[in-house]
Amino acid sequence: MNRVILPGLNGASALGFLAALGLLRLAHGRRASSMLGFLPDGSFHAFLEGFDDDPGRLVADDAAGAAGPQPWRLEYEKADKRGVKTVADLKAPPAAFGTYLARCLEEWTHGENEAASYAAAFGTSVAVDGKGNTKPTAFHFTAANQQFLGTVEAIRGYVSAEWATESLLRGHAARPGPNLRWDPAAERNWALMANDPNEEGTSVDAPLEWLTFRALPMFPTSPRGSRVFTTAVSGRGEDMRMTWPLWSTPASLHAVRTALQIPWDGAPEARRLRGVFAVCTSPIRRTAQGFGNFGPASVTT
Repeated sequence: MNRVILPGLNGASALGFLAALGLLRLAHGRRASSMLGFLPDGSFHAFLEGFDDDPGRLVADDAAGAAGPQPWRLEYEKADKRGVKTVADLKAPPAAFGTYLARCLEEWTHGENEAASYAAAFGTSVAVDGKGNTKPTAFHFTAANQQFLGTVEAIRGYVSAEWATESLLRGHAARPGPNLRWDPAAERNWALMANDPNEEGTSVDAPLEWLTFRALPMFPTSPRGSRVFTTAVSGRGEDMRMTWPLWSTPASLHAVRTALQIPWDGAPEARRLRGVFAVCTSPIRRTAQGFGNFGPASVTT
């Protein structure tokens, strides 16, 4: 079976792993035989099997096809000092989020699953934050004036086949632009930098961040009291972290979805019996302003 190795997708990085899952979702949508794995040689590069098309073109076509009305689009009105503005973010008032959920459920009853899949990943109208707004997925790292879905839309518009091919097959393809802070290298902690990060522009690997957004339906959330739990994420506050497995035997989309639900902190022998050769853990760091970032991952073999 044809194998396409993707050096730009490092499974030991949160961004690389999530982007690989997003690519698997897109590939599965075109060819159900598509499977994903990772090289156990220390490079942790992702690879696809059962998919013979151009992966860069696949990503670009998906981004272009998502222009216009989108099943995941959540917008609501918010009053500020200059009047009422439209906001495209996940921290909506519970009533607005509930209206969005009802629309997604209506689409689901008519056989359209994408909206409900994203709604389940975005959050819940039950759990709220200290301001009384919807508490979103643990992967929501934007804050202040940066709107999560507004940034997603900007990133989507940047994606091209040329850039996607560079990102997947060569890597290190960041260019100037806004990002969603999913890349551990995008962390902008002034205490760790020589210059004020606010005086420097941001950069983004748009194809990888777009693919990460396309992977979110594989990480549904669930409420528990006033908290919201995100698949593969544990802890809370300053001790929050994401943990994920790496496997060398190609796995289907459905098998991967199941694997994400399993705790992987058991004995190495038990992991190997399931085809997992390494487990990665990335801390989730948050600033006083509410911004988040994945930290560099630790790898246990």
